[in-house]
Amino acid sequence: MKKVAATTLVFMGLMACVIVFNIILCVAVPEYKDFLTTAVAEETAPPVVKASTVSVTKKNEKPTEEKLTLEELKEKYDISALACSSSCDEECGGGAERTIVDKAYHEDCGTGKGYWVITYSDGSTAVE
Repeated sequence: MKKVAATTLVFMGLMACVIVFNIILCVAVPEYKDFLTTAVAEETAPPVVKASTVSVTKKNEKPTEEKLTLEELKEKYDISALACSSSCDEECGGGAERTIVDKAYHEDCGTGKGYWVITYSDGSTAVE
């Protein structure tokens, strides 16, 4: 019985020392307090995705950065190929077989979603 009581008292004493040590660290070291508050705080804000930039260069010019939104990309690329599927070959190209040459994924600014820009063998592009 004495061993159980002694073990309990030692354990409670150690816990009290740890609590006092943490309080002293919080008061004396501001970085420790910031660390504890960020570790314990519940994050309520949604994650933010930063927009990537596209580097556009012309001959003998310095590269400039251009940010494109989804709407601007839809205007830039031909989206008429979106309506074309394998079941409507007569309507969309007379049965010519198209294969995908290139497929590039772009993230939409801040939404966490993205879209694909697909280049086909006949040179047309589509946005999905």
